[in-house]
Amino acid sequence: MICLISIEHDRWLRDPETRDSHLVYCMDVKLKVEAMTGRPCLVQRYTDVTQRRLEGLGIEAMLISGNAVGFEEYDQDAFAEMHHIIRQAEWPILGFCGGHQLIAMAHGSHVAPMRRLQPGEPDVTDLSGPGYFKEWGFMPVTPVAQDAILEGLGPAPVFLQVHYCEVKDLPVGFQVLASSQECRIQLMRRLDRPVYGAQFHPESYTEWAQDWRNPLVKLVYPNGFPEARAAGRDLLASFFRIAGVL
Repeated sequence: MICLISIEHDRWLRDPETRDSHLVYCMDVKLKVEAMTGRPCLVQRYTDVTQRRLEGLGIEAMLISGNAVGFEEYDQDAFAEMHHIIRQAEWPILGFCGGHQLIAMAHGSHVAPMRRLQPGEPDVTDLSGPGYFKEWGFMPVTPVAQDAILEGLGPAPVFLQVHYCEVKDLPVGFQVLASSQECRIQLMRRLDRPVYGAQFHPESYTEWAQDWRNPLVKLVYPNGFPEARAAGRDLLASFFRIAGVL
């Protein structure tokens, strides 16, 4: 069994429109993972998850979602169990965007906006982080170290980016695997365990033109994206091979 842990804030889930979008996101990831691995994918809220519960479920790998609400709005004490689970790393883990940042914070690293916009620099969207530079859309990253999770992806794989914050300092015991011009820690791995964090969204890939299954793709491209961008699928498959479920 695979476990997808949703770390979205309760405020986002109280609004019917944003709640529905997040539920569609979770279902999209669940269905993709189940089709890819042949294993059931259980979706859990971060506030309900404990190490003991996951052990009882017999999970084989863990995914951690992103979040639309900034971490400054959370009760940080509510993350205590998640931090423990991440540090214990009893199972292979892959965090997406905010999940990547949560992994870093569990190991003592700092998360903050990448930078403020320079004078005259346009803001690519007003949906989040007004006044801050954003990576927003399908964009390439540059692998800077070899790892099985990057196998076959080439020198500039393209993934969906939807963020204005980043991990500012690499956690002790981790290695940077990929970077972009504005964000050094795009992909990282814990050296002694298969624990990965991706600042981008590998789960939000497209396999054909106008593929809107994942709400993040539709959020960034309201009129649809005209091409397949499937590197995220390939990275997920590599993670599941590393986890021993493919």
